[in-house]
Amino acid sequence: MSAMGDEGSKTGPSSEVRTASSTTGGSEISSFQSPLCASPARFVLKPGQFLHDADATESLASFTRRTCSMSVFSLFFDYTTVIAKDTKENCSVGESHPMLNRFKDVRCFDKNRVKVKHPDGTHDFLHANYVDGFREKNKFILTQAPLEQTSEQFWAMIFQENVVLIVALIALDDKQCRRYMPIKNGTTVNFGAYTIEHHGTQQIRDTYDATILKIRHGSEPERKLLHICYFDWPDKGTPTRPTEMLNLIADMNYNRRLMMEEAEKSGWLKSGTQSPIVVHCLAGVGRSGTLAALDICCRKLDYTEKQSTGPMVDVKDAVLRLRTQREMAVQNPEQYLFLHLAVIEYALRQRYYDDVDTIDLSSFNGYTV
Repeated sequence: MSAMGDEGSKTGPSSEVRTASSTTGGSEISSFQSPLCASPARFVLKPGQFLHDADATESLASFTRRTCSMSVFSLFFDYTTVIAKDTKENCSVGESHPMLNRFKDVRCFDKNRVKVKHPDGTHDFLHANYVDGFREKNKFILTQAPLEQTSEQFWAMIFQENVVLIVALIALDDKQCRRYMPIKNGTTVNFGAYTIEHHGTQQIRDTYDATILKIRHGSEPERKLLHICYFDWPDKGTPTRPTEMLNLIADMNYNRRLMMEEAEKSGWLKSGTQSPIVVHCLAGVGRSGTLAALDICCRKLDYTEKQSTGPMVDVKDAVLRLRTQREMAVQNPEQYLFLHLAVIEYALRQRYYDDVDTIDLSSFNGYTV
C-alpha cells in the first residue's frame, strides 16, 4: 500500500517468547481536511458501559458488501466524515510544555492523559493517553516515542502503570527514535532512578522481534516485561500485507496474558490489577492508532460471532470512538483503508463468512497483495 507517515512538525529533539499460532522521518502531518460540517462525536457512557462494545455496529456481511462496493476514492471520502467529527478537547497541559511534545500539531488530551511526575517534581506531563480496548477500559496507552528529556518519565510510566508489554511500531535506530533501552544481551542502561537490563532478543516471524527486559527501581522487586519491535511499517506507508499486523496483534494479546500470569506468580503484580499495553510509533497516533483500532475490530468480531447476532463490526464507529481518546488516531485515509481490508482478511482467517464468493476487492487492486 502507498500511504503517508504518522509524523508532524517537530518542536523538540531470555525467556522464550511465543507466538499465538505456536499453541493452537519528519514530514509534515497531512492537512487532509473534510469539506463537510458535522457535530463532534461524543459518546456518553453510563456506569458499567464500555466505549467499544457489541452495539453501534453492523453485521460482517453488510460491512463486507459495503466495502466491496466502494472505491479507493469513496473510502478516502468516508474518512473525511470521520475527521469532520473530531472533538475539540482541552490540551492545555501539553501546550504549556512544548519541549515535551515531539510534534507541535499532535496534541495530548488533558481528560485522559497519563499523569507521570517529572523527576524534578515540577509537573506530571507526558505525551500519553489511556485508550480503551473492546470491552476493556484502558487496555492501551498510546504515546509518542520517548525524547531524550522524557526517557526517564517513560520508564516511570512503565513502572507506575504495571506494564508488562511495550509495542514499538518503529525501529529504535537513533535516527528517528532514540534508543531508550539496551540493545545487547546482558547490557544495562540507567535512566535516572530506573535500571533497564537486556535479557535476550529473538526474531518473531519476519517483521518483528521481541526482547525480554528487566527493570529495577529502588528497593522495589525486579520486574520483567516484553518489548516487541515491529520494524517493517514503512515511514510513509502501511504494512505490505494485513497478515503481518494480524499476526502481531495475536502475538501481542497472547504474550500479554503470559507475562501478566508470570508477574502475578512473581508477586509484583496483584491478581486483577490492570496492565495496559504501551504502544508507540513516532507521534503515537497514526500507526499506534491503527493497531489499536484493528485490535478493537477483531475482538468485536470474536465476541459477537458467539452471539445470536452473528459477527458484527464497524470500522468507522471504532475509529470515531478511538479519536475521542487519542487525537488524530488513524491519521490518514490510507490507514483507514488498510483497516477495512485487514478486518476482511481477519474474518476470512477466522472463517466467519458463510459465503466467500461474494467478496470482491478488485476495486482495491494495488492496495492488496
